[in-house]
Amino acid sequence: MKPLTSAQLITELSKIIDQTLADAVVTSYVEMQQRFLAGDWQPTELDGGRLCEAVARAVHQMDSGTVTHSQLPKELCEKIEDDPPQPQRQHNLQQPDRLHMCKAIGLVYKFRSSRGSVHISPHYKADFMDSMLIVHAGKWLFAEFLRLAWKKDKEIIAATIAQIVQLEYSLIHELDGVPLVLDDSVSAPVEILLLLNHADGNRLQRDMLRAQAKNNTPQAVDTAISRLTRANEIRVTTTPGELALTPRGQKRVIEKIIPSLKV
Repeated sequence: MKPLTSAQLITELSKIIDQTLADAVVTSYVEMQQRFLAGDWQPTELDGGRLCEAVARAVHQMDSGTVTHSQLPKELCEKIEDDPPQPQRQHNLQQPDRLHMCKAIGLVYKFRSSRGSVHISPHYKADFMDSMLIVHAGKWLFAEFLRLAWKKDKEIIAATIAQIVQLEYSLIHELDGVPLVLDDSVSAPVEILLLLNHADGNRLQRDMLRAQAKNNTPQAVDTAISRLTRANEIRVTTTPGELALTPRGQKRVIEKIIPSLKV
């Protein structure tokens, strides 16, 4: 069996669990991965929370046969972990599987709530390391959910997961602090947007941007900068010679550019 696309996987899972939950599990996982690859740490962590809610509700349905679209992971996991079950409640899933899933759900859901992505914190703000933990824990959750629900070979599950999101090495490779956009067919505007999205603070000096844009000529880069500035996808800052990515430009990176890049 070949790995499936997102839409095909949702169709497959909808045969097993509620269609809305199947869609939520897959789309929240894909969005979490894409936000992480785009360097968008806070949305990565928020999407991790959405993934936990979707997986908790899906696992609860598989375990109990009951569909819910409102209960939160903590109260659902209390029911999923309950052993021995209370009267009139039976488990369809094995105890070790239920416990492992709930431990991972609890870790991600609590972590995203207490590290500055959901609530204002004087100590924390969403960053790369926190997002990396949530992404990798989320990947385990997604794979384990597929193992329990879909019951396919692990190699098919792994291939499907790789198929439905853009892998990190398909975007930018950084060596000694110097990034390189690996797709040598990208246009100058796309290369500029990717480099600015990758840069600290989403800002770069124009000369640095020209030097990092290895796939296009300096002339093409200058022309692209002018066009992107007119489109308000990038802008000049108060620092002489510096350019910055705008929210409109980042939206284009996340919603259009990253999904279009091939692994």
